[in-house]
Amino acid sequence: MKKIFVGLITLLLLVGCSQNQKLNYFMLTNDKELSALYNSEGEQITEYQYQSFERVGNLGYIVTNSQKQVGLISLDGDEMIPMGEYETLESVDQMFFATKKEEKKKDDQKQDNQKQEETSQNQLVKDNLYVLNSEGEILYQANDKTSIMKTGLPVIYQDKEYIVLYQNGEELYRGKDVVTYVSQYQNGKSMVVGFKDKNRFYYVTGHKDKDFDLEVEKGTYTFLLQNDAGCIINDEKLKSMIYIDFQNQKVYQNNIAIKDAYFDNKDNIILTSDDKTYLYFIGGVPTLINTYYYDTQTYLIREEKVYGPHYIYKDGKSIGALENCQLYPNVQELNFEMYPVYVQEKGYVYYNFDNKQVFDQTYLEANPFDACGRAIVKIDDQGYSLIDDKGEKLTEKAYYRMEYIGSSYYAVYNENGMYGIIDITGEEVFPVEYTSLPETPLIEYNDENYLLLNKNGRSYVYSIDDDMEELFSIEGDLTFHNEGYFSDGYHYYTIEGESIE
Repeated sequence: MKKIFVGLITLLLLVGCSQNQKLNYFMLTNDKELSALYNSEGEQITEYQYQSFERVGNLGYIVTNSQKQVGLISLDGDEMIPMGEYETLESVDQMFFATKKEEKKKDDQKQDNQKQEETSQNQLVKDNLYVLNSEGEILYQANDKTSIMKTGLPVIYQDKEYIVLYQNGEELYRGKDVVTYVSQYQNGKSMVVGFKDKNRFYYVTGHKDKDFDLEVEKGTYTFLLQNDAGCIINDEKLKSMIYIDFQNQKVYQNNIAIKDAYFDNKDNIILTSDDKTYLYFIGGVPTLINTYYYDTQTYLIREEKVYGPHYIYKDGKSIGALENCQLYPNVQELNFEMYPVYVQEKGYVYYNFDNKQVFDQTYLEANPFDACGRAIVKIDDQGYSLIDDKGEKLTEKAYYRMEYIGSSYYAVYNENGMYGIIDITGEEVFPVEYTSLPETPLIEYNDENYLLLNKNGRSYVYSIDDDMEELFSIEGDLTFHNEGYFSDGYHYYTIEGESIE
């Protein structure tokens, strides 16, 4: 097969044959290192003429040509900003910062370097900076009467007023208060505007009954995370973490040094700072944790003494202590309100958050229960087995090694390193004859589920939703890309195994 790809491919494929399905767009790169725009029906929209490309939401692509000129094309391939009209283009929300090429004398170089330094420090720029809308039209141009600040959103200073733009040039703020910076959550509806002596948070959805703005603590805030319920902004230097409740339009502030935050599998808020991890209960004080937790109110605190006592908290209340046992020494989310502990001179058993042993069986090794309500345990020297949340053994035989790979499937190994697949009932789905497990064997794409396995240097793709029917097999190690295609390092294939050329 002729190779036409040498670099990154951004590929979104259609599934099904509905005429109502939306077209997706992607760039392909040929062996001359030039890219062209395609749609998901395989139609080539542009010639192979772009040396680089950057997707800009649903607007199109910022592209450069062989002359290193930059421009913007739409998803239809039309030039929205002609090539070479500007020297630089940078997307910001649904707008663009742009500059034009200027002929400079040597004496002007020092001044130009200073100007670039000021621009990077959120300073107002008085020339050669433009703010464009999504159609490439000039909204504002820096000159003697108008200054522009490059920050999280464009800030304009004109006629002794500051103007903050968002979306496609709409005004978020206009007034005489000095604007020092703006932060926005991933080109979204949440923004913080920094003023000289205060900060203001804006939440703009387009629905007046949901839109609001609130004053927040002074600082320079960045967004750490957000969902439909609220968001977290943080000033690491000031040790100020703020949660903003969208529904109740409330601000909760904590003085704590954190660097990042994330939602776990149950949407609990987890805060991190280097080697420290905290549970955050909205409106409460973050709790430092170091072992198992179920949610922000139900967790264990492991003490420095190996065999405890370790303390149990359920629904925010102290339940008691575990004594003469060891706990897992790292932070780990639990799927169920039970967990394994190692009891001194006895072995592993399972406890719940009422400080009671769940069932009588003792194990040589035991793991937390996964999302399917199953746990991998070692009952004796024969190997590993799968149990349910009642302690019942599900596998007829023990395996040399076992690992949960996602969904409702497990890889089971023999002593030679070969593996097979079993399901949550312990039944064998594929025999122990495969040789290499891909990094991501379980694939979910367009609401369909697939399994990727490898045997003796050949990759196999199976349809989980169609009774594990083999869709195709290819010599070599396949890797699935979230955009919807497989690659083996040299060739590219659709989800059904068709060669992409």
